[in-house]
Amino acid sequence: MASTGEGERELSQTRPAVRRVRAGAAGSRRATAKNASKRSTVRAAGLSGTVLVVFAVLVIVLVSVTGKKAPTAAPNGSSRLGMQPAPASVTTAIRHVPPSAFAEAGSTITSFGPYTGSITVLKGQPSLTLDGKPLIAYVGSNWCLYCAATRWPLAIALSRFGSFKRLHITASGEIDPGIATLSFYGSTYTSPYIAFLPTEQCTDIQSSSTSPAVEDCNGYEPLQPLSPTAHKIFLKYDFPPYVSSTYEGGIPFIDFANEIIENGAFMDPSILAGFTHAQIARSLGSPAVSPAHTILVAANYYTAAICKLTSNEPSSVCQMPVLKQATRQLQL
Repeated sequence: MASTGEGERELSQTRPAVRRVRAGAAGSRRATAKNASKRSTVRAAGLSGTVLVVFAVLVIVLVSVTGKKAPTAAPNGSSRLGMQPAPASVTTAIRHVPPSAFAEAGSTITSFGPYTGSITVLKGQPSLTLDGKPLIAYVGSNWCLYCAATRWPLAIALSRFGSFKRLHITASGEIDPGIATLSFYGSTYTSPYIAFLPTEQCTDIQSSSTSPAVEDCNGYEPLQPLSPTAHKIFLKYDFPPYVSSTYEGGIPFIDFANEIIENGAFMDPSILAGFTHAQIARSLGSPAVSPAHTILVAANYYTAAICKLTSNEPSSVCQMPVLKQATRQLQL
């Protein structure tokens, strides 16, 4: 199964949205009595303090929306960032993390992640490719707190195999101020080894509209619909039997070429609380400090998953001892 490009940027508008939110999240005001019992079981203190994670998979609802291009900056009077082009200092830091930093960060799992319980290795599934390369599909939303934490290590891992253009920065919409993060919306990714299909369904900008699309985005502006390929993948692999009914339809969701799926956050977003985009980017060269350590450990695990897809190419990346340790931990 392969993507067919821009022609896939349309999604049937007749399918009802699936809405499930983390208990206590800002989006929970949108939950109905019917889906309230399906909220993910996370118990956490405020993000400015210590977060107690009672289950490794931190999940927010995935909403299937009818998208339209949203404004790239927050409306007047809003404290939200909206989306802005990522500064060169941020994209350079993501692209050029030194190998020594990955080695120093290691593969030790901490209370902040990576949460390997969110990873499932698939068996006997049809290969997922684009242009002859393994395809990685990501589904999230700019407002999503746990998507915010996922994008940093994912972008870093992907940058070890290729390069991004037109990355954006944004902030999660569930708390104020939000968690500084990236957005894959509008970006392009080039790699000789893998292909990447990202979808950011909603912005981090709250809307005054009561349209169904805004309701399905938990009150945020819609941004991007799922392509037919992403839609098909999501409906199959983000629901039982591949995902527990407790976490079905959750984001962030990642499909690594139908060989591995991730349902839920890979690291605790509280590790990023209070840091600016520039501060996070600068920290990446110093893996002994926060938040770089957790980000780089998570990036090592994502890299190990991608190396499984590429038959351990390039060897300069995939033969690092730290990645072999991560591979064993993930049981790849």
